Amino acid sequence: MKKQFLAILLSVISLGVFAQEIDVIPQPVSVIKNSGNFKLTENTNLLFNVTSSSEKDFVDLATSLIQDGAGLTLQHKNSSANPEGNILVQINNPFNSELGTEGYKLSIKNDRVFLYANTTSGLFYGMQTIWQLLTANSSNSLPCMEITDYPRFGWRGMHLDVSRHFMPVDFIYKYIDYIAMHKMNVFHWHLVDDQGWRIEIKKYPKLTEIGAFRADRENLDWNSRKTPIKGNEAKYGGFYSQEDVKAIVAYAQKKHVTVIPEIEMPAHVMSALAAYPELSCTGEYQAVPPGGVWPITHIFCAGKEETFNFLEDVLSEVMELFPSTYIHIGGDEATKTEWEKCELCQNRMKQESLKDEHELQAYFIKRIEKFLNKNGRQLIGWDEILEGGLNPSATIMSWRGSGPGTEAAKLGHDVVMTPTSHCYFDYYQGDPSLEPKAFGGKITLKKVYHYEPVPENLTTEEAKHIIGAQANIWTEQMPNGKHVEYMIMPRMTALSEVLWSTKESRDWGNFSKRMETQYQRFEKLGINFATSAFQVAATPELDSKSKAIKIALSTEAWQPEIRYTTDGTEPNANSTLYTKPFKITETTTVKAVVVKNGKPMSKALATDFYIHKAIAGELSLKYPNSKSYNSTGKFALVDGIKGSKNHADGNWKGFNGDDLVATIDMGDSKSFSSVKIGALQNVGSYIFYPTQLIVESSDDGQNFKKLGTAKNKVSVYDGATQIQDLEVKKKAKARYLRVTVKNLGLCPKGHAGEGSPAWLFVDEIVVE
Repeated sequence: MKKQFLAILLSVISLGVFAQEIDVIPQPVSVIKNSGNFKLTENTNLLFNVTSSSEKDFVDLATSLIQDGAGLTLQHKNSSANPEGNILVQINNPFNSELGTEGYKLSIKNDRVFLYANTTSGLFYGMQTIWQLLTANSSNSLPCMEITDYPRFGWRGMHLDVSRHFMPVDFIYKYIDYIAMHKMNVFHWHLVDDQGWRIEIKKYPKLTEIGAFRADRENLDWNSRKTPIKGNEAKYGGFYSQEDVKAIVAYAQKKHVTVIPEIEMPAHVMSALAAYPELSCTGEYQAVPPGGVWPITHIFCAGKEETFNFLEDVLSEVMELFPSTYIHIGGDEATKTEWEKCELCQNRMKQESLKDEHELQAYFIKRIEKFLNKNGRQLIGWDEILEGGLNPSATIMSWRGSGPGTEAAKLGHDVVMTPTSHCYFDYYQGDPSLEPKAFGGKITLKKVYHYEPVPENLTTEEAKHIIGAQANIWTEQMPNGKHVEYMIMPRMTALSEVLWSTKESRDWGNFSKRMETQYQRFEKLGINFATSAFQVAATPELDSKSKAIKIALSTEAWQPEIRYTTDGTEPNANSTLYTKPFKITETTTVKAVVVKNGKPMSKALATDFYIHKAIAGELSLKYPNSKSYNSTGKFALVDGIKGSKNHADGNWKGFNGDDLVATIDMGDSKSFSSVKIGALQNVGSYIFYPTQLIVESSDDGQNFKKLGTAKNKVSVYDGATQIQDLEVKKKAKARYLRVTVKNLGLCPKGHAGEGSPAWLFVDEIVVE
């Protein structure tokens, strides 16, 4: 009995240890390593009985993967041939319930390889594992091992918005390849939005003649693009013909990827209404917007039968092109002010006994769902479709956090998790100063890896309704495929392991180690991937007594070698090695990198810290700042730290509608010649530059005299996210300073928040 227990224990230990060494992503469920290797040669064959087109497709894909991984062209032979020296592939009969429809077993021995699965999907994923093992070394050999593997979730998806920026057909094929290589299985194709209708509908040709093209404002920031009045301007856009779609769907099927189309309704449809304005409540023509729109009020009329006839016609053609069970209908962000004023919509509410416009949207969605169900399809939509009630058969895509998904699961709806907190890959993944343009926020590689799709407050039965998750790629800031690649890689890799591997097997250090080989695969494939996980952040801590700043350096990289400089030069392998936090006592630029094999792994993040005459001074505010944007607290405006373009980075004080009026006691009378403060503008987030800076001085803290003003000259309609320093230059001597930064007050005319309080964001008050 003791010997048996010891054998089991050693087996478990072996499994655990080797699971940390196998260079495969996502991590397989079970791996047992044995001694020896299987060597692939020119005489190695692929043995498999082909009885269907999907099995023939598998042979073609397997041959291609081996060619790429080992540089060898395998011959395909019947499985009755001698397996010695070959790769034997078989479909299980009877069905192996442990493996399900996507799992596989891989047995690598010294003289042969066995690959088993219940379906060609499982075989394909097993072959992806073989490809990864081959690309992890250069010897054309596979280490002997036994792998049992299957996914945790059935929905493992990647979304792509092609409305905001049209992506060419060739890139769509690449995108599907990226999904398949990560053992993901859903391509959520966002084909329709305000800024472009991207799919040919033969019954309604104006959808692509008019709706697929917009005024070319590509030289302007997304939120600064005004909609044209005349229609003879240069156009930006494009669309996919039905032949394009058929070819893409067929290609994806071969890669075991389901393409799920999204046809938005009732909002995000200004491109459709530009083509057919009679489907809106007003019938008013509005051009396809070339940039941001908020709030979204120009939507389909829910009171017109013509609207539903149009949508049923469109969906009928869509269903002919896409064999997917699910059809995504959007359903998000509909501002219903036009419905409130529309006589037809109000009549519809009376006829259907609907108490408000939320229930009218529910009526709208249920009616579309009934049509889809009648045609053997299932409706899926963003979590707003829960509002006003929903049929239990509808599936929810939870993007506004985990809350709506939790609610939906408790109500019995299936749920795909895709929260903004972890799954919006249009957010920054590193410091904005080093990254290409992104939407905002910050979701790092490590944060994605630590995402758990199943909320803790669900019962075991309720948790079964969480069918998976996906990442969303909104392309307002991504004009081309190279930019998309940068935003998804390697965060897509982290998400693939979250969705495939067991929760217990996930380990950040082990994943980071395996990522080293994954980066090499990306390089070989020519993928434009990010190295943001290697960026080094400098975290300051103000010592108010000594008026010095202690700097700690950190990175997501595993066991990093961090090198840094404090003299403004670029760090390299010979720069100072970081071992512990260090202090600075004068204004300093800290630059740091992770070095691997003698080379920096990313650009150096440069962070400025200001040791000035007001640092750590006693500061009081006339108007309190927002509790949500308190920066670093008591010394926030005099701690030597400035904010980035990310307004949520923790270094900005935010005031909603109020001015900043700050009085600083510098401790004793000091001579100075400049007072400046940083301000942020991000009009999409209702944050505007102040109108002016006013600086006053005092010797007693009671009687102040004006030293000067500095006015903002940047337009409130400039939508670029930007920072400027407002500065008053005046030689003076004083103990007290009063700094007033005037809030714009209200969001300006024409802005989405017109008439509501504007936000003022300010950072360090620097006195020099």
